Amino acid sequence: MRASERLLEIEEKFGSAVDRIVATELDGATLRLMLYLRDGSNLRVVEQWETGQLRRYSYYWLTSGNELKIGWDNAPHHRQQETFPHHKHLGRQNNLQPSAETCLEEVMEVILQ
Repeated sequence: MRASERLLEIEEKFGSAVDRIVATELDGATLRLMLYLRDGSNLRVVEQWETGQLRRYSYYWLTSGNELKIGWDNAPHHRQQETFPHHKHLGRQNNLQPSAETCLEEVMEVILQ
């Protein structure tokens, strides 16, 4: 998927649920953007796509003061996690947990609850 196509998809799915969406990189299959949420928090999104598949992602939800709430990613460096490479950081980088949320749609479901 091309980053520009994914941005349009995200705007369609979540545009009404957020204050604004700011794309910081649209480079072929790499997308970086910020979703500014109504409560003042923000979600920093990085996705890398290859042949229609989401290969790498990170979604970091931060407070209005830019403190970590939850960060989801699939960087392959926490092999001890039962959901490897998928994991999340709760409240701080070294508080690792398994993660069932592996795409923006699942992450936004958690955030918008």
